[in-house]
Amino acid sequence: MTALAPPLRQSLRRAACTVAAILALLALHAGWSGGFGRFGSPVAPAPAPSLALRDDLGRPFDPATLHDRATLVYFGYVRCPDVCPTVLEALEPVFTRLGPDASRTGILFVTLDPAHDTPTVLHAFLSQFQPAPTGLTGPPADVAAVARAWGIGWTGTDGHINHNSVLTLIGPDGRMRARYGMTQLNDPDAMAADIRAALPR
Repeated sequence: MTALAPPLRQSLRRAACTVAAILALLALHAGWSGGFGRFGSPVAPAPAPSLALRDDLGRPFDPATLHDRATLVYFGYVRCPDVCPTVLEALEPVFTRLGPDASRTGILFVTLDPAHDTPTVLHAFLSQFQPAPTGLTGPPADVAAVARAWGIGWTGTDGHINHNSVLTLIGPDGRMRARYGMTQLNDPDAMAADIRAALPR
């Protein structure tokens, strides 16, 4: 067999390396998403950061509530004029499509305005939505630390806060699976499919 010329061999090696790199990236993406991200944006399946706050009944939040169920985590605030209520309202059709799996799925709403959003205020606000999320609040320094750990950026005070509007899906193992932006809330079927895929059968 005729030997390949050195330039051709080098070109083939470069092409093979490029294909290998692409395959490695695809494998990494698949590993990160853990089979998710078919609709949501996949994230590295690391353990969810701490939520060492108090719930809307004034009790310390128990991280064990994240286990054995899927959880959607959202950061917002009660006096948010439009985005936060829109997100919470958009979750009702998602839970409708989940059917029996809705009982194995929860929502956490973490306030970015703890000076105003006491447990009582949070509970009254969140009770307006179906399903009603569990609210989390605490001292401002603790809330700020939790938000930073979750990669949430925000600016502003006194009831006018600009913040990242993103839902994070946590699997029953307590690990992050995917994130959803505002536009993805327009497809409750796809969101429900992602949540259902996170739940053990």
